[in-house]
Amino acid sequence: MERISELIEYIYNGKLKHISRFGTVGIANTLIDFFVFTVFYKIIGVNYVFSQAIGYSCGVINSFVFNRKWTFEVKNANNNIFWEFVKFLVSNLISLVITMLVIDYLVKNLQLNVYISKIIVTLIAQVINFLLYKLWVFS
Repeated sequence: MERISELIEYIYNGKLKHISRFGTVGIANTLIDFFVFTVFYKIIGVNYVFSQAIGYSCGVINSFVFNRKWTFEVKNANNNIFWEFVKFLVSNLISLVITMLVIDYLVKNLQLNVYISKIIVTLIAQVINFLLYKLWVFS
């Protein structure tokens, strides 16, 4: 049992810290995103592309708070939170545009199920976001 706790400690505070914490925050963001997407798409009846934008935006709010404070542990008071947030939004707008184009292509051209397409674009967004956050936003 102690070896398991050592492994967890290594993953969350060792060399894999940023990736593992980003993944954990990403799971929460994804759950929020999928929930809101489903509410707008299935219950309210909003088009899947616009539902993607709404769900994604809700995940973004959660993402900024937890990635800034926990994943990348921004503690420097000299960092201008306004400009960090602007860079964060630009990063997420890049991801959002890409995911909206890809989800539309997957559904219309490849005739994939909307939810399978949603999973694919969510994975694409995770890779794009991690790289932009690590190298630009919270660096």
